[in-house]
Amino acid sequence: MTEQFDVIVVGAGAAGMMSAIEAGKRGRKVLLVDHAKKIGEKIRISGGGRCNFTNIHTCLLYTSDAADE
Repeated sequence: MTEQFDVIVVGAGAAGMMSAIEAGKRGRKVLLVDHAKKIGEKIRISGGGRCNFTNIHTCLLYTSDAADE
């Protein structure tokens, strides 16, 4: 049996996951493929959530830092 997908996203980093999420929201059947054992592995290990652009506290942190300078 073969499965069919509307969208295949290669790479489960931030951009790949956001692309897969948006395609899913639009009703597409999505396959997300990555070389790591778990999706988002590089994001998860890369430093306190700062590279997570969906983290609202990061925006506030950088805004506050910029205002202090």
